[in-house]
Amino acid sequence: MPEYQRPQCLSNIHREEIADGLVRVGCHYEIEKLRDDSFLRTDIPLPASLTSSVDKRKTEYLAGRWCAREALRILGFEGIPGMGADRAPVWPGGTVGSITHSKGTAEVMVADARHWLAVGVDTEQWLTAERADRLCRELLTSEERDNLKGLTPIQRANRITLIFSAKECLFKALYPLTGKRFYFHDAARRNPRSLTLLTTLTAQWKHGTEVPFRWRERQQGVLSWIALPR
Repeated sequence: MPEYQRPQCLSNIHREEIADGLVRVGCHYEIEKLRDDSFLRTDIPLPASLTSSVDKRKTEYLAGRWCAREALRILGFEGIPGMGADRAPVWPGGTVGSITHSKGTAEVMVADARHWLAVGVDTEQWLTAERADRLCRELLTSEERDNLKGLTPIQRANRITLIFSAKECLFKALYPLTGKRFYFHDAARRNPRSLTLLTTLTAQWKHGTEVPFRWRERQQGVLSWIALPR
């Protein structure tokens, strides 16, 4: 497999096998270190739709595709995901995956499609108590809001961040399978380790279906993911 130059704007590359045929790769990125030749040196094409974008968006894209290529190589595949008309990643044949970035961190999960149906990954910085309260009604159902009673402001903010992140994972995992858009109030965290669909997307993904998710708490935020086995 060919080697590529790591751009100056990317650092702290970390690789992990989550399960058989399921890989996570992450990195830190620094927008101010993006150079005019960063895409050329990494052999990652910059999509025409991003040529006039700000450096922040370009760096996020470069970081995500770099991590994606690394994850694909670990699984024995070559290439990088393209970008569809809906701006979602288009993964090489035989693979499924998901990309996320937040505040200088990019994370990618890629899976061998022979064993995994879909993947959704999301990373979020912990919301402040004030911001969490502002977003609470937008992100959480009334049932989920009721379950916040008795928590301290920080506990409330962390719970809201986790649910927000898990629901982002749910959309990333199910949208490629169903082609249906859905929203934050279309799922609820009724059990600690799963989300329950409150709408029917397809005959397979019906109202009441429980979808398990996992997460890791970090000092600055949370990493959540959904990986659906075949």
